Amino acid sequence: MQTLAARGQRRRIRRHGIPAATIQQQQQQQQPSAVQSSAGSTRFGFVSIQSLFHKADEVHELIRDHSIDVLCLAETWHDADSVCICRLRSSGFHVIDCPRPHSPATAESLAVNHGGVAVIAAGSMCLSGVPVNVHPITLEFMRACVVINRHVCTVITVYRHGSESVQSAFFDELADLLDAVATRAEPVYLVSNLNIRLDHADDVYAVRLVDLLGGYGLKTSRCQSLHTSLAGCST
Repeated sequence: MQTLAARGQRRRIRRHGIPAATIQQQQQQQQPSAVQSSAGSTRFGFVSIQSLFHKADEVHELIRDHSIDVLCLAETWHDADSVCICRLRSSGFHVIDCPRPHSPATAESLAVNHGGVAVIAAGSMCLSGVPVNVHPITLEFMRACVVINRHVCTVITVYRHGSESVQSAFFDELADLLDAVATRAEPVYLVSNLNIRLDHADDVYAVRLVDLLGGYGLKTSRCQSLHTSLAGCST
């Protein structure tokens, strides 16, 4: 996983302050990762969990064992009334979640609702969802406002499924999302798995993504992998 930092308007970057964001490389899709931010010594984590249904206890242990302040999840495979979300809240965590919307054809289906994202924060923090007037179809996201030791920041979790080919519309929709938060005064953390290999400098999609992120002043750096079987199953 890599860490990205940015602040300012698109193509008009303000260099003072160090907000940050996180993006996970494709080969690490199943490996939970964490990064230490510069704002209030906050520790972020990311997991493509591939069903949260039976893993609430494992999530609790992951947060405890690695001292994670804010954990972002993708592929939660949950619905709005899922018991796993209620269990985490009853354990003292703040949770905001966004299940993948059902189509009209599957609205009454009992099949697994793939996709979905969630943000989990310790009970000592304040966590609230913030609406964004962006409606992408190539990615899933959630925006949250987090208050940690009197430090306020915006956290955005973004996920693009690796089984789907990269489309031009993805870059347009990601730019729309970044436009919506680029002028925020507080640090903005993008914690993501976009399934694009940034370590392949000659990859056309990596080049395009780096160029897009560079327009917002995003900066990359390494983060720590968390060796756990929590996200060990495959799709």
